[in-house]
Amino acid sequence: MLPGSGRFRAQAVGELLDSAFTLYRRNFWLILAITAAVQVPLSIFSYIAYQLTGYAGASARVQQVSRSGIVTQQQLADLRGPLLTIVIVGFAVLLVQALVVQPLATAAMTRAVGDVYLDKPAAVGSAYRAVARRIGAVVGVSVLLFLVGMAIFALALGISIAAGAVLGAFGVVLAVLLVIGVLFMVVVLYTRWLFAAPIVILERTGPLAALRRSWQLIKGSTPRVFGITLLVGVITGILSAIVGALLTVATQFGDDNLRLVLTQLASLLVQVLIQPISFIVVVLLYYDMRIRREAFDIEMLAATL
Repeated sequence: MLPGSGRFRAQAVGELLDSAFTLYRRNFWLILAITAAVQVPLSIFSYIAYQLTGYAGASARVQQVSRSGIVTQQQLADLRGPLLTIVIVGFAVLLVQALVVQPLATAAMTRAVGDVYLDKPAAVGSAYRAVARRIGAVVGVSVLLFLVGMAIFALALGISIAAGAVLGAFGVVLAVLLVIGVLFMVVVLYTRWLFAAPIVILERTGPLAALRRSWQLIKGSTPRVFGITLLVGVITGILSAIVGALLTVATQFGDDNLRLVLTQLASLLVQVLIQPISFIVVVLLYYDMRIRREAFDIEMLAATL
């Protein structure tokens, strides 16, 4: 039973993945246009930022020294400037990607996939108009998740450093156990809040309400949801690695600027062609959970009568 057929039922993992890839294939150009609408401008912005800040030259310098084998103290001192440039510029681009571009792409894809699933007309314009009406909530939920992640990381890092400094060898063991506990906490939080971004668009709630709604919807199904997202992550990771490997050979030739362009192209291809698979699976999984918990299939059937 495929999405967009007008009939709904809970699906097993294999059926869910098959539905996701079928939806991707049947709506390829729509999905491509939605992701390219924000990812292409990001790539252009990133390229300009890298050129203006000397990022390409700094990256090439670091790679040149790392290939030389033994690194002297003087070389390490000379690399402080290039490394600082890489960290600052890379983090700035990452913030734009995580807090602006990614939320917009996720929200637009969610709206389009939801329309296809419910047999409604889906288009690039209507998807982004829906995002524009909810832009505050869309960005807000991403900012909340980002801040929670940063707070957990900072807390774990601070406690680990303090434990190692005060308790010595026992503190190191304690720090390792703490890291394991933090990783478990991150997995649980990430999984239980997985539907927050789609809920903001599909149910038109605020960021905090979306987090609470996602938490309750996934409650009791955390292992299943995590297992599915992990499986999809492995699949998309393999596909991304293949794309990266195909362009890695090309990046060995030419000057720094050409290598930067090819690296940006590889990243763009991954974001535009492969990452949407994850978005589609999350939306289909959201509807699957609603069918299992809230009889959403009966609700849709009643709406057609």
